[in-house]
Amino acid sequence: MGRLAVGVLGLLGGAFWLVMTLSEGDPRVTAAGAAAVLGGLILLFWDRLRLPARIVVPAAVAGGLIGTVAGLAARGISTCCMFGWSEGRGWPFVWLTRGGVADTPDEARRLGIEEGWTAIPFRMLADVVLWSYASLVLIVGVLVLTRVLRGHFAPKVPDPAG
Repeated sequence: MGRLAVGVLGLLGGAFWLVMTLSEGDPRVTAAGAAAVLGGLILLFWDRLRLPARIVVPAAVAGGLIGTVAGLAARGISTCCMFGWSEGRGWPFVWLTRGGVADTPDEARRLGIEEGWTAIPFRMLADVVLWSYASLVLIVGVLVLTRVLRGHFAPKVPDPAG
């Protein structure tokens, strides 16, 4: 898939995410959709922004992988019903889970821990893509800000002598 197709998918997917989560009120959820929208726009306007691919692409890929691993710090545990216990890790999408069901909460927890972790590949891929978009937005923001501060986007004034 080409850069333009990935840019359109990011833009449309992020916009859809924002529309579907308007009532959430959680800034983290909004930030996830905004990262996809901005990342998609950056990919669509790549040539206009004159981005150095040798810097931007490795930074975005590294950020995607690092963000996904760091997202494992987000942890959610729940005990439910008669009796279920589950634990999930990953942000914004939980992609690593474990859980168990038993007659007591303690037994359900023990079974869940004993069962071990299960990875959900599609959600993990979604995390990598989202964190890559966020990294892309961050690195491009730094590059554009640096250019603005150096005056690279200033209009060129013709030399009256020449």
